[in-house]
Amino acid sequence: MFDYMVVGPAGVEHRRGEGADLPAAAGADSFVWAAFDEPGLPDLVAALEALGLDHLGVDPGRTVHRRPKVELTEDAVMLLVKTVWYLEDTRQVETGDLALYTDGRALVTVRRGVVDPAEGVRKRLGEADFRSEGVPGIVQALFDAVVEEYDGAIEDLADDVSDLEQAVFSGLRVDRNEDIYFLIRETLEFQNAVQPLVPLAHMIKERRTGQAALQGGRMQDVAGHLIRIDGAIETCMSLLTTVLTAHQGQIGTWQNDDMRRISAWAAIAVVPTAVAGIYGMNFTHMPELHWRVGYPAVMLFIGVVCFLLYRGFKRNGWLLHIDDDESQWEMRERSEGRNRDAVPALWPCLPSRTP
Repeated sequence: MFDYMVVGPAGVEHRRGEGADLPAAAGADSFVWAAFDEPGLPDLVAALEALGLDHLGVDPGRTVHRRPKVELTEDAVMLLVKTVWYLEDTRQVETGDLALYTDGRALVTVRRGVVDPAEGVRKRLGEADFRSEGVPGIVQALFDAVVEEYDGAIEDLADDVSDLEQAVFSGLRVDRNEDIYFLIRETLEFQNAVQPLVPLAHMIKERRTGQAALQGGRMQDVAGHLIRIDGAIETCMSLLTTVLTAHQGQIGTWQNDDMRRISAWAAIAVVPTAVAGIYGMNFTHMPELHWRVGYPAVMLFIGVVCFLLYRGFKRNGWLLHIDDDESQWEMRERSEGRNRDAVPALWPCLPSRTP
């Protein structure tokens, strides 16, 4: 036994029954919608068999982490899409499933996951104009709701990618490879949820689906929206790949800087070491050992040579000092703040930066 709805011009009637009740429940001007949330397999199979949709052969009740899938036959449509939501606290992309089976006269939907696109669509069933669109209207509204969730998730993901990019190029010497790889993995999961639907979106734009449920002006808009989201995901992935390459180059530069600094200090340390080695050879005739100014002269010589080496290495950039307490981004922000305070008349013309 499961709940289903009979939708007609007069309104929505909620019923409870078995799969065998579905074909007779709909009239000439009404249709049946059976919506399953984490369904038991027997009820789902019974509903699909009763409506003649079991030949589409997808089991949303058991299989997890499937790729989106579209099956179009002469008289039926099966549309399996991934629902997506983004957890800002952990920077994770989570996915669920929404499967739609329809032959134009009845509709079976199966949901798995936190996001429920059907919730808002059920509320719209109170509008007579929306009910008059029939099953195609509901299918298009559900697809639109799923794509709208994509839109919110990609905005949050793009913000995190932008924040990571700023952190990488902030000037702080912090290894962020793990953070970059983590966001690449989450972006890839998002891409796997959206990209398989792009061919369908192009078919809808070119009016080649041949199914009433996938045609119409609204579906054209949803298809265009989906294609734009796929492009935004590609942009995030490209940016992350570029940031990863640049960051690995940064790490190589940091290592080279460290090696140059070590080499410079080692060269400076060689001078007193060499002098001490010479005067530690215990030769019998070393006149400098008997000079009254021998010791001060040798110390002055060591100091002068070390100072000249230090000055030369400093001028050539071999003795770099990197401030780990303040990034270049923060210094630029402070500098821009001083400039704006110094020229108040230009303040309204300067672009604002959101933190």
